[in-house]
Amino acid sequence: MAAPSTKRSTIIEFYKQKYSNEITTRLLKTLRQVVSRHIKLFKEVGSTSDRPRSDSSKTFNVTRAKKLIKMRIKRNFKRSIRKMTQNLDISRIVACSTVRKDLKLKPYKF
Repeated sequence: MAAPSTKRSTIIEFYKQKYSNEITTRLLKTLRQVVSRHIKLFKEVGSTSDRPRSDSSKTFNVTRAKKLIKMRIKRNFKRSIRKMTQNLDISRIVACSTVRKDLKLKPYKF
C-alpha cells in the first residue's frame, strides 16, 4: 500500500479554513490534482486516513505453486514453463512471475 501524502493534513486544514484549491496549491507548491484528490478523499471518508480496503483473500495457493515449480525446475531446468503450466494446471502468467520474482530466475527469452 502506498504511504499517505505528507501534505495531506495541511491540505485538509486549508480546506477547513475555506482556502481555495488554487491558493493551497501555491502555498504548498504542489500539483492541483493532488489537492483536489485529497479534498475529495476527505469528503468521502470524513478523515485524513486512507479508504478502507476490501478484504479479498487470494483464490490461488501460491506457496503450493512455488514448491511445484521449484521442484520441476530442479528436476529439469530446460523444461519450458508453458509445458509445465499445462501439466500443473496453473496459469502461465502466474508461473512466469513466480519464476522471476520468487525463485529469482531469469527466463531464456526475457
